Amino acid sequence: MTRFVPSSKCFGFVQTLDAKPKRRLFEVLQSQGLQMNQQVTFMSDGGDTVRDLQLYLSPEADHLLDWFHLAMRLTVLQQTAKGLPEKTSDGEETYELRDPVVRELDRLKWFVSHGNVYKALQVVQSVEMALDAAACDGDGTARKLYKPVEEFHTYI
Repeated sequence: MTRFVPSSKCFGFVQTLDAKPKRRLFEVLQSQGLQMNQQVTFMSDGGDTVRDLQLYLSPEADHLLDWFHLAMRLTVLQQTAKGLPEKTSDGEETYELRDPVVRELDRLKWFVSHGNVYKALQVVQSVEMALDAAACDGDGTARKLYKPVEEFHTYI
């Protein structure tokens, strides 16, 4: 598989709105010698507009999320999780919330950093379920953390 590494002219600050970003990227790829049947790997921050652009240019391309943006999102999740109450109650019994969620988010970070998407998705789903249960019991921090965790699940 050939991996495309863009030249330095692809990088820089955007100072104006590009009316035809698909066309411009296509022309840059062609100037680099990209063939239409060539395998391409794109690396991005995972934004929807960037993914749509990549799919438009090469539907069979590999898409990689860069570690910086993943780590940024995970750090926010971990910091927010530290604000969860230590324990929560569902009316019938009391169970720990903060420590298990913090541990699971650490595991999530490890799985993502080692490329194990399957396990990462399992862990993020278990965190979602724990937070959903706590949010239903009225915990505001769990409710506040649930949405970003759900978005991270979609993101990866």
